[in-house]
Amino acid sequence: MRTVKEPDVRKKEILDGAIRVFARKGYDKTTITDIAKELNISQGLCYRYYSSKEEIYDAALEKYANLIVQENLRKISFDIPIRELVDSITSRMEYLTDAEKEDQGLYKLFHSENSQRMHDELFLKVTKKIIPYVQEHLRKAKENGEITVEDTDSAAIIGIYGWVGMCLTKGLTDEERMEKTRLAWYKLLEL
Repeated sequence: MRTVKEPDVRKKEILDGAIRVFARKGYDKTTITDIAKELNISQGLCYRYYSSKEEIYDAALEKYANLIVQENLRKISFDIPIRELVDSITSRMEYLTDAEKEDQGLYKLFHSENSQRMHDELFLKVTKKIIPYVQEHLRKAKENGEITVEDTDSAAIIGIYGWVGMCLTKGLTDEERMEKTRLAWYKLLEL
């Protein structure tokens, strides 16, 4: 017998089931049929809510990026001077990556073997979402006389994308990455 569920509930159920299958089988090897079997529903029901496997993946990426951004923003105090903020955020890599472990299914999907491309896409999605918050904080820091950088919006973009580049650089320890990032922010913001 068919079970009728609210559209939002069903859509979330399909997404959560897909994340489990993606994590177990890998994104490339997963089909809509696999997702439907996982949930004991028809393929047609999957297609009713998502037009493709790629759309489901995009929804998983969006969900995880939002979780990471919100968890990191929750931990950051924007009420402290900019230099202290840079120091606290760059003090240890785990400060930023702990949020990634909030959802184990998503963590496994984006951090498993052969998921480098997916992890990099996640990193860029998080970056795009965090930049407006950094821009706003730098504008306030400039208004308060903490920094004199003329173009705070560009400084935020350069600083965050530079940070991402540093995080993706091979051959460095997390401590070296964070130290280089801290020094780059000092230079960029003329601290």
